[in-house]
Amino acid sequence: MLALVVARTTRRQLLAALASASVVGCRPLSNLVEPSVARFPSPGGERTEELLIILPGATDTPEDLERHGVIKTLRDAGCAWDILVLYRLAPSYALGDVVADLRGDIVAAGERSRRVWLSLSAGGLVAFDYARLYPDDVDRIVAFAPFLGPKIILDEIVEAGGLTTWTPEPPVEEIERTWMWLRGYGTGEPRPTLDLYWGLRDPFSRAQELLAEVLPASRLHLLPGDHEWPSFIAMFTAFAEQYVPKDL
Repeated sequence: MLALVVARTTRRQLLAALASASVVGCRPLSNLVEPSVARFPSPGGERTEELLIILPGATDTPEDLERHGVIKTLRDAGCAWDILVLYRLAPSYALGDVVADLRGDIVAAGERSRRVWLSLSAGGLVAFDYARLYPDDVDRIVAFAPFLGPKIILDEIVEAGGLTTWTPEPPVEEIERTWMWLRGYGTGEPRPTLDLYWGLRDPFSRAQELLAEVLPASRLHLLPGDHEWPSFIAMFTAFAEQYVPKDL
């Protein structure tokens, strides 16, 4: 999974992203932006009032989710909701307005009584940014090892004493606006329920730990593992066993 900044890339973000370019995930970076949607209807075939939305990492596809057994894990655990997988291959996670693009897919899926978002890696940053801009479309977020931006942003948050005491210096970047939105979890602002899963050896654990500081302990799920597919499979399995279908 490729860790790239989701937003309009500025020089500051681009330099930071290039510095971490060695962290490349499951396949080479594509030169193509290939918007796509994969739909997995409920087992009975009827349209459900609830919708489970999955955002893969920047270089992963719905086929990857199926091959690694993610959809089967959810179904075997009892998830009978419609499932919608939204993916945008890199470099669309770094260039253009990917959140506005995804908005069209959510509108096309129709009105639902409940929408739960599952996100992997850079997909977590997209899910947070989406919730910031379109809060009515997000009832709950489950973030599996979310990538949360370049080191320069994390350093600023740490130097400020943590997320609740941090204020970005102008000009404010899109990634910083998303961190400011996440800060609301620690300052009592209305936010969707957020569960955070990450691996003990995840290379992005510093960012995940900063986010963990503003979340209730009951919503934190630290597992063995790193930032590769075996670890993500373990996270999906743990989520399914704990929450599906009793508290999805």
